[in-house]
Amino acid sequence: MSPSRLFILRPVATTLLMVGVLLIGWVAFTQLPVSALPEVD
Repeated sequence: MSPSRLFILRPVATTLLMVGVLLIGWVAFTQLPVSALPEVD
């Protein structure tokens, strides 16, 4: 069974996986240190 067939047969699991990945990415993005005025030498 190919991976694409698995995602086509289980759309609810695919949606939940996508939401989980987006949530983890959003949390990781908010944890990135961002400086208002970065030092440039």
